[in-house]
Parts: sequence; C-alpha cells; structure tokens
Amino acid sequence: MRILYGVPVYTMDSRRSVEESVVIDDGVIRFTGNFEEACRLYPTAEKVDLQFGCVLPGFVDSHLHLKEYSLLFRELDLSEVTAKEELVEKLVKCAGNKKKNQWIVGAGADFTLIHEMTAKDLDTITPDNPVILYSRDLHTIIVNTRVLQIAQIDAGRANPLGGTIERDEKGFPTGILRERAVELVKKIVPPEKTRKIEEALEAGMHRLISNGITCFCDCSVYVPGSSITGIMKTWRKGKMKMRAVLMFGDRDALRLGNLGIPSQFGNDRVILGGCKVVIDGSLSSQTGYMSRPYAGKTSTGMLLMNENELYEVLKRSHSHYIWTAVHAIGDRANQIALNVYERLKKEVGIPSVIKRIEHAQTLQDEDVGRFASIGVIPVVNPIHLPMDREKALKLLGPDARLLYRFNSLLSSGATIAFGAFAQSTSLGDFVTVSGNALSSPWIVVGTPATAANAGYAKDVVGAADIAAAVAGYATTNVAVGGETSISV
Repeated sequence: MRILYGVPVYTMDSRRSVEESVVIDDGVIRFTGNFEEACRLYPTAEKVDLQFGCVLPGFVDSHLHLKEYSLLFRELDLSEVTAKEELVEKLVKCAGNKKKNQWIVGAGADFTLIHEMTAKDLDTITPDNPVILYSRDLHTIIVNTRVLQIAQIDAGRANPLGGTIERDEKGFPTGILRERAVELVKKIVPPEKTRKIEEALEAGMHRLISNGITCFCDCSVYVPGSSITGIMKTWRKGKMKMRAVLMFGDRDALRLGNLGIPSQFGNDRVILGGCKVVIDGSLSSQTGYMSRPYAGKTSTGMLLMNENELYEVLKRSHSHYIWTAVHAIGDRANQIALNVYERLKKEVGIPSVIKRIEHAQTLQDEDVGRFASIGVIPVVNPIHLPMDREKALKLLGPDARLLYRFNSLLSSGATIAFGAFAQSTSLGDFVTVSGNALSSPWIVVGTPATAANAGYAKDVVGAADIAAAVAGYATTNVAVGGETSISV
C-alpha cells in the first residue's frame, strides 16, 4: 500500500476535485483527499513524495482499433512521414529485410502521399514482394501490381458495393482502393500465426498502459479476424492489466441478443460493449456522406446504409438491450444517425440504452443541439483536428467550419467522449505534463486563428487547465455503461 502525495491529484469526479493525496493498495485506489487524513487512515502505508508533475486517473479511450494498432505499425510505421521521398526510403529499407514473396504491410500514410503514387511506383521499389500501404484512417490503401494480380483486380473487375477501385484514363486500376474495395485485398493477406497475434496484442496493450490508458473500447472486433480471441486468451492467462469493452457488428450483436446476452455482460476486465454500424466513409478519402459535393467534385461521398435500414438495425439491438454506436463523418450521415436515434427515443417499448455517434465530424448548426436533446454521445477524435487541417480546407472550402463542433456540443449540454483512434497513428507520447499545463494532440483541442486556417476548427475548445483537457477521457460511463471507478 502506498500514499502518493506532493503534487495535485486530479480525481476527475463530477466536481473535478483536486486532492492532496491518493492511496493505492494492490492496484486499487482506496482513498483520495487530505494527506494528513490519508496518513491517519493508513498509518502503515509507504509514503511517496512525487515532488513534480501531477497524478491523473487512468484514461478511458472510447474508440480505438486494438488489432490494427498492434499489428500494422510493427514493420512499417508511416504516421510521421511527410514527403514521398521519405516514404520511398522507408519502404526500400523494409523491403531489404524481406525474402522474396514475403508481404510488406505499412500503415499511417497521409492520404495526399498515397495519391502521389501508383502501383507501378511501388513496383520499381519492390517488384518481388506484395505491398500494402494503409492510409491513416484505414479507409484507403495503395498496393503494387503483385497484389492486384493476386486479388484478381484488373480493368474488368467491377467496383464492390460501397467501394471504389481507382483507375487511370484507360480504365486500369492505379493501385488505390477505397472503402469496401479494401476488403478485396485484406481477405487475401496470409493470416498471422496465432501466437504472433497474441504477442502483438499484449505488446499493444502494454503501450496503451504506458501512455496512461487503462480502459479502452475496441472497435475492431466487429470484423473477421478480430482481436477478441487474443484479448480473451490474455485474460485467461491472467495478463489482462486493462479493461476492454468489445464492440460487435450487427449480425454478431443479433446472435448475442437472441441468446439473451446484453451489453455490459462480462467480468471486471472484459465486457460486451455495443453494436457498431458504419454508414459512411472518411473525410480524407472523400467518402464521408455530405449534404453538398466536395469542392471541385460532383460526389457527396458514400452512404452505406439508408435511414430505414439503419433504423431496423438499431431497433433490433436496442430491443435486446445492446447499445449502439454509429460511424458518421459527413453532415448528412450525422443527420441520418440522429434522425434514427430520435425515432427510437419516441417509440414506445424500446429500452433506453447508450446511444453513440462515432466521430460526429461534420455537423450542421441545426443538428448540434440534437445530441443533448436526444441523449446521444458524440465520440470524437481530437487527433484528426491537426491531421485534417489542410485537406479539410481543400475538400470542404467554407464548409470546413462545420468540422469539430466541440465547443457548441458542450455548450448545448452534450457529453463528449474522446478517443485516440490509435490505429491511425503509432500514438507516440500520448501526454506531456509541465507544471499546470498539459500538452497532447490527442487531448488539447485548440487551434490558433490564422489566415491559413481561417474558417477551420473555430468551434473547438482550448483547454485552460489539465482537468478541462482530460475531461473527455474521464467519461467512464460512456464506454463501460455507468461504472464510476476503475482499478488500475
């Protein structure tokens, strides 16, 4: 048992109390409050004077993709690459360590860099190895000719429903695949050995803990080959040091519901979360479903599920006491998700469960207040704010003001939850504390108003202090259904 003192202890309770000390016993927080009171209650505890910094609660990451985060960045991390020449250099180095025919998978590439390249460019670097490079949002990939051949993607291959195979002027694939066209390639990649996946997941969770994340909502478990098996094996071996909330797709959620297994079913480390439904794409891939076309385009993005289809899926989940989370990027996609949640709220006999919209990236003025009035939680990703600045202004023009309505959402009474969206970056230093100032692109959500970004992200919140900055990562009830304390 230890008493930590000497620095501010941010409890992040409903009053955002700042205390003098915290008592920890076998990984469980027993007390927060006055240092003298802590010493009186626990006289035999070891006293640790921290001297500098502060104590923060374990962060609750409401949206990440554990398997992608754990696997995709192992051999070729492109999240910090800013120039085509640097990307080529990294790929050449990686290819030098590969045998002929071994797959090369990289992740975190900027969408602009992907569009500067073609399959033929990759062929000149490594013609003997299949290559897949994922964009930061995982909604777009670029592959070399070898991969196109293995996947049988040629000029005669039609676009899959909800996906795009980009082509040159003669109709031949360029190597860039978007949205559900990505699945054409993912399904042919040789599966990782089970042992390696488990090792990677454990290493990934260790990195999350080292950055202060003690509870996460895993949104990657709704796809084939998900991380759920690895997480459960880690738990059975007694190595599960975090809390995991596992999301499922609508078909799996229906099966669980028919068995009478609701959200929150599980144990103190792993519980069933909600049903995740994706209804549009991403901003950077220009597939987020907008009410107006992207600048210089005729396309308004992709709608993967219409309002009535979404209503049936969500109603079915709610009826089985399984809460839901709808991926919505574009303003029109968000309107559709809000419309459905509003219909369900008014319908008699439908259980009241957690209602989330993932990302809630682009919102019209008239839709901002609906989150609070309907009881929908926007799960937002502050890391997108600096990542998207240049492309947002280019793709949306004046409509870039509709992005990241954090301040308006909070002012309207909505509860905001943050997610690091860890599969889009290798995470790096999650948070840095100096005195009473906190620095992190995953938390502090402010941006200076300059001529370069005029009209962009003017509706964000500049965190005045540590408590305000981490508030979005302390909304435990968003991820774990009302639990108010976490053992770490």
